[in-house]
Amino acid sequence: MFTCNNLNLLTFTYYLKIVLAISMTIIPFILLFKIYIQTIKYKEKNKKLDKLILKKDLKNLSYIFVIFILSLTLHNTLNTSNNKCYMYAKKDIVKEYKETSLLLEDENLSDDIKSKYLENVLLISYNNLTNQTKNNLVNKKNDNTLQVVTLSNNLEELQDETLLKETNLNKLNNVYVQNGVFYYPKYVSGNRLTYSGTACPSNPTKEGYNNPYGYNNYFYTRLTKFIEEASKAGHKITMSTQGCRTYDTQVHYYNTMTRGRATYPGYSLHGFGIASDLEFYRSDGSVCPYGRTGSSCPSMGWAHQNASRFGLTFPLLYASYREDWHIEPVNKSKY
Repeated sequence: MFTCNNLNLLTFTYYLKIVLAISMTIIPFILLFKIYIQTIKYKEKNKKLDKLILKKDLKNLSYIFVIFILSLTLHNTLNTSNNKCYMYAKKDIVKEYKETSLLLEDENLSDDIKSKYLENVLLISYNNLTNQTKNNLVNKKNDNTLQVVTLSNNLEELQDETLLKETNLNKLNNVYVQNGVFYYPKYVSGNRLTYSGTACPSNPTKEGYNNPYGYNNYFYTRLTKFIEEASKAGHKITMSTQGCRTYDTQVHYYNTMTRGRATYPGYSLHGFGIASDLEFYRSDGSVCPYGRTGSSCPSMGWAHQNASRFGLTFPLLYASYREDWHIEPVNKSKY
């Protein structure tokens, strides 16, 4: 299946999509408006239209019709489920793909691994943008620091999660889950109801949470299962006890940490209880130091390889400030 996993091709397709959209809407409108204006002017001068003018107008109308039909036909031909390139060619997706490509350029990884990671960026970006959950995405584990996400709608691996009822009414800290997708508010400047960290529970266990930290119930269930499986495999991993980070705490981080290190207040997923900072341990019980790799810190290597099995991901592995400890749900969308 054609996935368009190439920056130049994806960019070209994006601009082609824009050109076709213009050809189907703006150009016909401009030409029709031009014919209308010319007709009005001619009638004001000659009071009636002669055959030459009518013939000219019909000719222009035929051009408009041809442009529209050709553009529409090409658009419909390209816009199919088999042509992932055309489907992915959206502004936000192209931007994220380009940024990730630049981050991967300096990484000492094979072209095959980079290609699979970039393909995953396309899949997840498209999924988040269209609010759809993809079934059975390809799962490739080629390196301790890279994985291609696999997630099914029913999340069969998460048996405990099926005990939780997914409904709009089950909204914790303004987050609800449907069909495996975590929906959280879209940030609106001036509207604190959309800010993360402004609705953290003061007493989680008495406010409907299944944990004392303020994590979203579904996220906590996944994270707990993930950590339990790590333990069975011989790896010690712990989650942060800061399940829901308050807005004021995020302001403090933003003002005191190096610019770009902390998310702008109101945006952090920590404030919605759907992100956690993990601690990884060595086999001797000591904490893995920073600068670690999947080889020097096997528990982290296991985590990065297996997170996708639990509907989780490490999205900041290749951020400008790399965070190999930050974990969150794969499928998220704003409402």
